[in-house]
Amino acid sequence: MNKATQYIQHPHGLSMTGKSTYSVLYIEDNEANRLLIQLILERKEYLELFAATDGRSGIKAAQEILPDVILLDISLPDMNGYAVLAALRNDPATHQIPVIAISGEFPPRIPRDAPFVFEKYLPKPIEIAPLYEAIDEFLRL
Repeated sequence: MNKATQYIQHPHGLSMTGKSTYSVLYIEDNEANRLLIQLILERKEYLELFAATDGRSGIKAAQEILPDVILLDISLPDMNGYAVLAALRNDPATHQIPVIAISGEFPPRIPRDAPFVFEKYLPKPIEIAPLYEAIDEFLRL
């Protein structure tokens, strides 16, 4: 795994589907936001959190990890979230992974030429219950 991708492991638990853990990749350049999501998700023992600090390392991490869900900041230093989403959707390995946008701009301005849309949008500051609901919805828990 490259240096830009951090691995944070949480205790394993059992989900309703029988799978013991699910992986969540959070692509976010702001360290405080990454720490907040880590603190929020560590309450869910069935989740393993992976983090990437920019779009390119996030795409690479998604290809390597094949997470169950991706949380994606729309404003990244190297490319915007819509470009990251397009790269994920155009890759056969990652095209079906649910991607939840997290944005300080809400409602988000969706570019007219955006070829893909996110499964869900969550505003910053993140609220815990809607984040849990969104993740569990895509994990079908």
